[in-house]
Order: sequence, then C-alpha cells, then structure tokens
Amino acid sequence: GPRRYNRPMATPKAFLFDMDGVVCHNMPAHEEAWTRFFKTRGIALELGEFRAKTMGMPTREVLRYYFKREVPAEEAHGLSQVKETLYRRLYGPKRRALPGLRALLSAGRKAGVRMGLGTGSKDDNVTFILDGMDLRRSFDAVVDGGMVKKGKPDPETWLLLADALKVRPRDCVVFEDSLLGEEAARRAKMAVVGVPTSHRAEEFRHARLRLR
Repeated sequence: GPRRYNRPMATPKAFLFDMDGVVCHNMPAHEEAWTRFFKTRGIALELGEFRAKTMGMPTREVLRYYFKREVPAEEAHGLSQVKETLYRRLYGPKRRALPGLRALLSAGRKAGVRMGLGTGSKDDNVTFILDGMDLRRSFDAVVDGGMVKKGKPDPETWLLLADALKVRPRDCVVFEDSLLGEEAARRAKMAVVGVPTSHRAEEFRHARLRLR
C-alpha cells in the first residue's frame, strides 16, 4: 500500500506507457502466436511461466529462455519475423485501444503532462499498433526494443524515455502490465500504475495504484 512511501508524489510531469497490454489488450494474440510458434518446434508453452518469466523481454531473450541456448542475432531475427507475422495476422483485425486510454491521453495532454511510450517491441510492431490505431501523435517520444542495449527489467527503456521527454525519473508515472516492466520502473525510481490485463492486480509488488 501507499504507506511505504515517505514522500507524496509531486504532480507528475510525464506519463510513460508500456505498449503491449497497456495501450491495447494484445497480449492474448502475442501468447497465441508464441504458443503456435513453439508448438511447431516441439515446445509446450505454459502461460503462467511465460507471463512470469519472459513477458516484456525482447524476442531474442524469449527464444533463449525456451531453447535453453544462445540464439545468434541472425537466427533470432529470422525466427522473430515468423512469430511477429503470425501475431499481426491474429491481432490485425482486432486492433483497438484499451478502454479509457484515449481519454487519459487527452486529459493528460490538456493538463500539460508529457506522454511517452516505452516498449520491448521492435519498430515494426510499434508501427503496427501506433499507426494502425492512429495513436502516434498522442506520444511525445517513443523508445522501442531496438533502441536499448538492455530490455526490461533493466531500467534503460524508462530512463532513456524520461531523457527524451526532458523530465526527471522521479517526475514520471509508468503504466505497466508486466512484472518485468514494473521492476524496470522501480529500478528507474519511477512510480508505477499496474494495469491488470496480464496479471491480477495483487501480483504487482511496487505499484502505487492498481487499475481494474
């Protein structure tokens, strides 16, 4: 609960959003794509483990986790094309923003809050969501998985985004649906709002606020 925090938060200067599971409820399509992808390669995906251990990680890390070996960049690139093509085919017809997102973005903007998007997804998936849903202009800066050396739970994504928005980490509020993303925000010393599309609200460990 909020009692653990000794200082009340000043008015936030920036809202930082994860993309998958926060901007839209597309994680079921990602999970279905991964399930099919691994099934054809003789690996059965258990969703609880997938969500807890790899959700929010870059694709190459997910491949390494399930193949239990290093995956060279070129191989990872080829395999990720296969998985993402499958995902876009599954999710393309269903693209829509999470309820309340557009209203929050416009209310925040009117209040002078900067808006950023920080995701482990690569630029082609960001284009698929942001441009496919006409949300690109709602964000002042975007950091995608191809722009960082270390993905979540490393704080690099959120710190780079704060830098791009010209705000201090402590003036940011992060909206996250994954526990790895929540941990990345904690390490960046940012307040977190838990979005329970992929995890139950009580699974978030550091969130100041948990949405329904």
